Amino acid sequence: MDAFDFFHDVATVNYKVLKKSPDLRLLWNAVVSMNNVAEYLALHRLGYPASVSQSELRDAAEQIRNGHPSLDDLNFCAITFKHVRRIPRSRPSGLTATSTSLSAGDKTTWIIEKDGVLRAFEDVLDRAFEDLSAFPELVAPKNRGGGD
Repeated sequence: MDAFDFFHDVATVNYKVLKKSPDLRLLWNAVVSMNNVAEYLALHRLGYPASVSQSELRDAAEQIRNGHPSLDDLNFCAITFKHVRRIPRSRPSGLTATSTSLSAGDKTTWIIEKDGVLRAFEDVLDRAFEDLSAFPELVAPKNRGGGD
């Protein structure tokens, strides 16, 4: 599966299902899958090598995220979901970003604090989806399916 297929067949589908029927499980799926699009794009830009180091892939994905604040915010959310808490290596000050405060039955809890600013997970997703949809590698050429 290449970057285009992953974006359209996995991340976009998860995003649209969430938008249709908000649910904490669907939110988790949409955040994590959409965050992975950066790695797929990085592999695409590296030419899908048979072998790539973890640091090379991480650096290429970070370069993509650094150019788009929405993707950096999305990565922050995905890592918080993945590791339950976002704990800095240095002694934390202030709030710790955590997914344990989210309630399946209360969408008002679907927020996260990053850099002293509260962000709604769905807003982060909306901005990231809009930005990813504009990447040339993810726009469907006329002879290829995908997209709506």
